[in-house]
Amino acid sequence: MSTGAPTERRVLGVFDGTLVTVGAMVGSGIFATPSLVARAVHRLDLALLVWGAGAGLSLLGAFALAEPGAALPGRGGLSAILRRAFGARASFAFGWTMTLVLVPSSVAFFAGVTAQHLAAVIPWSAPTLTSLVIAAVAAVNLLGLQPAARLQSLVTLVRVAALAAVAVAALALPAAPVTAAPVAAAVSWTALLAAMVPVLWAYDGWIDLTSLAAEVRAPGRTIPRALIAGVAIVTALYLLVVVAFHRALSTATLATAEAPAALLGARLAGANGARALVALVALSTFGGCLIGLVSGTRVVAALGDDAPPLRALSRVDGRGVPAAATALTAGLALAYARVELFGKMAEVFVVGAWPFYALGAWAALRLRRREPDLARPYRTPGSPWTVWAFLAVTAAMLASFARESPRPTLLSLAVVALGMIAYRAPRDGT
Repeated sequence: MSTGAPTERRVLGVFDGTLVTVGAMVGSGIFATPSLVARAVHRLDLALLVWGAGAGLSLLGAFALAEPGAALPGRGGLSAILRRAFGARASFAFGWTMTLVLVPSSVAFFAGVTAQHLAAVIPWSAPTLTSLVIAAVAAVNLLGLQPAARLQSLVTLVRVAALAAVAVAALALPAAPVTAAPVAAAVSWTALLAAMVPVLWAYDGWIDLTSLAAEVRAPGRTIPRALIAGVAIVTALYLLVVVAFHRALSTATLATAEAPAALLGARLAGANGARALVALVALSTFGGCLIGLVSGTRVVAALGDDAPPLRALSRVDGRGVPAAATALTAGLALAYARVELFGKMAEVFVVGAWPFYALGAWAALRLRRREPDLARPYRTPGSPWTVWAFLAVTAAMLASFARESPRPTLLSLAVVALGMIAYRAPRDGT
């Protein structure tokens, strides 16, 4: 056993890295979130504004994080960046939050949604299918990064092509008749910022490639190109899909739909179309579950680098797999799935993860000042202004969400605070 990801296991190039980014971003969010946004803003132009703003913020984040990610291609991606810029306590707090809450709960969520759709065609209970999905993606992960990446790439290509085809077919339909709807109150900037939370959940995943930085070939070239290309591809796809939903179903119908994907499928091809869209949702969430575990376990493994009592998490086997980190993450995901911790997953994930994304962007500026001679294969265009713009919009979005939904915000902050406090024990014990 060794404790690092050896150089010869750098298996991901630009094409694979782009597919990792796209695959991590395209999950269940694009099928459910258009309805949530339509409910909040009531108009296609405002919906496109929110989706465009979410894409812009994600792209700014990709620009900002690509610079330190390319310069510091260590295990855990953002973990390595935070450790270098702010010290082991910040890295530990990020790893703690990801390990205990964000990664396993996200895997459980995707597995649960996959199972709910599979239950329509497989005569087993949703909890049983959820457990089987988690076990299956864990088993694939244990085979090594290359087999997992190949499967993920195949799944990504199929679901992206299918989603694009569905959107184009929906746009070719006659527009749905506009139904009378009550006059909605004016939409405030606060409401628009709060509506970005589920949109950012749909876009989330753009940072996942940095978690695999230690296993990327030529990271200085691959990481920036794959991040930016991946976000651009998903942005174009999502805007196409959002317009298709509004046109094929009407904004008023979309705003009240509980299962918009099934409605869109039925509009396209009746009952068979509804079943096909349900299958596409299941495929997308399975892909999200797979790449979430692949990238997330690298962050969990990095936690062992910061805490000697957790050193076992950082060990990799002969295939370069952090087996203990994979087992822990899958076990926690199974536990979360059993207690059905799905209700506010998007909110908790975004509120818990985005402060660390902002900290990673700030790290780019801090490292420029503290380590001007650090080799930087990529530099963020327009820095520092693009980084400050990312930080400002992120702060405004999180503040708006905290005002609208204080409980998930306090829960996320409490988890982070516990991580900051818990770091003392392992440090004092060394």
